[in-house]
Amino acid sequence: MKKYTIEISVGDTVEVGRFRNVVAKITDIQMDEHGQPVIYTNKGPKKLFSCRLSKLTPGSKTPKQILQEKR
Repeated sequence: MKKYTIEISVGDTVEVGRFRNVVAKITDIQMDEHGQPVIYTNKGPKKLFSCRLSKLTPGSKTPKQILQEKR
């Protein structure tokens, strides 16, 4: 896989915490001083790639289904 695009927006839910078992809602998306995306949730600020996106969990759609929708 050379490129992967993820669409996130304010209002999406993510799973955060040590075991990724706490559901949080995204309230804002910003960039930090290094140009990396940071999501602000109701549980506090988190790095974008240190959480689990709820809309990509196997219960909703598989990554293969998401990739097929893009085509």
